[in-house]
Amino acid sequence: MRIMLDPGHGGNDPGAISESNIHEADVNLDVALQMAGHLASNLSHLCRLTRYDDTFIALGERCRIANDWGADVFVSIHCNSFTDPAAEGFEVYTNRELDAADFLASVMWNGFRQAFPLMRGRVDLSDGDPDKEAGFVVLVGTRMPAVLFELGFLSNKMDEARIASFEWRAKAAKVLVDAIREWSLLQ
Repeated sequence: MRIMLDPGHGGNDPGAISESNIHEADVNLDVALQMAGHLASNLSHLCRLTRYDDTFIALGERCRIANDWGADVFVSIHCNSFTDPAAEGFEVYTNRELDAADFLASVMWNGFRQAFPLMRGRVDLSDGDPDKEAGFVVLVGTRMPAVLFELGFLSNKMDEARIASFEWRAKAAKVLVDAIREWSLLQ
């Protein structure tokens, strides 16, 4: 299975920046690189990233990279932010169509919920699963199942403290990889 990991933002686009100056782009890259390390231990999985350093890659180019490689799944890693510092928790997005991405999103959401029971899991159950649907470029411009996972809110003190922890990010990376592996066995 070919797995494309997409650490969101990068280069001149730092993404969200917390009050203590944690840059979303750096967190996204760290988690994606850790995920790639876990995936490398499984010879049946090939893994690539849309970026390997602090480089800006346009959204359409991220899709082209995944499509040209023939990825079987696309996982974009992000952190959230909002003007209301009370907003907290993790969430996962898929496109608006029902496809294999919805099942992957559910496996990821459930894995994160079990691994981090004190963290709020943000959901949209209107279509029977916990993922939210959105028309994000990386979700609609890719030709394979695609999910965008938000690790938490950098604008929220509790989420920021978790995300700042290397140990937490390492556990998050492992949880997401385990979800990808579980999903891949059922494809």
